[in-house]
Amino acid sequence: MAQFAVLNAAFVGATTVLGPVIADASFGRAAWGLVIAAQTAGLAIGAVVALRWRPRHAVGIGVGLMAVTAIPVAALGVLPALPVLIAGFLLGGVAIELFAIAWDHALQTHIPRAALSRVYSWDMLGSFIAIPLGEILVGPLADRFGTTPVLLGCAAVILMATGAAVATRSVRTVQTGDLPHEDATA
Repeated sequence: MAQFAVLNAAFVGATTVLGPVIADASFGRAAWGLVIAAQTAGLAIGAVVALRWRPRHAVGIGVGLMAVTAIPVAALGVLPALPVLIAGFLLGGVAIELFAIAWDHALQTHIPRAALSRVYSWDMLGSFIAIPLGEILVGPLADRFGTTPVLLGCAAVILMATGAAVATRSVRTVQTGDLPHEDATA
């Protein structure tokens, strides 16, 4: 959850606040819709890939794949060209969905059914609680330091949060597979 509190604040702040600003200054707001649609297409592709790809340590791999979400954020700051952003957001969407499916599978595998809704609630709260802070901070920071340094800073924050999570042994070693006991899914 700590990774996603930080990652979501940086990613959502960068893309929802500064993304449209970059679009207005370069390729246009209508094309920004294509960029966001590419992320959605990436989510769908990630779901299809997850139907077949089932590594034993999917959570650790998924956590590491979240580093890919730094690519579209950095691209917004360095090379805000439509094809680059479409490709970056598409790849980011694939990574997000591969993680999300692995995470949901791990929770449903390892958390007893009676506690699952509480665990999901805390997970969502912890993962999304800092998003407003990210959205509040990126505008004034971009005004003070410029959009490129702030976007690159957001990408660096995503990479640092991901690196810290991947460095945690308990994250890397979570196994997914068959359900261990009946009350996890009953």
